[in-house]
Amino acid sequence: MDGWMVMVMTEVSLIERDEKGITIKVKDEDISILNILQSEIAKEDSVDIVGVAQRHYLIPEYEFRVSMKDKDGDPFNIMAVAVRRSLDKVRAMKEEVSSKIINSNNSSSSNSSNSSSSNSNSNNST
Repeated sequence: MDGWMVMVMTEVSLIERDEKGITIKVKDEDISILNILQSEIAKEDSVDIVGVAQRHYLIPEYEFRVSMKDKDGDPFNIMAVAVRRSLDKVRAMKEEVSSKIINSNNSSSSNSSNSSSSNSNSNNST
């Protein structure tokens, strides 16, 4: 593993499935994850409504609803696609941040070695 550690301890359960959609309960997760999924799912033309609600601000438990425009839509498939796209975006962001950190470390290393050699050169000339 390249310095990143992932721990998944989220509890997800299906609360309701009706003819147009699903409602799931998500426990012990940050709402930011659900907001990312909500944003991705909202891009789908076949989705009528997608939303996340926290029932009490002190309890990390959320209800997540996906309603389809027609009965033939598959909200589970829509969620799977949204999760895949979200993961792809996070992986791309991780790669970009990692490369910036590596580039930053390399440039600061070369700057410090340049300043060390210029200091030693100025000491030798005296």
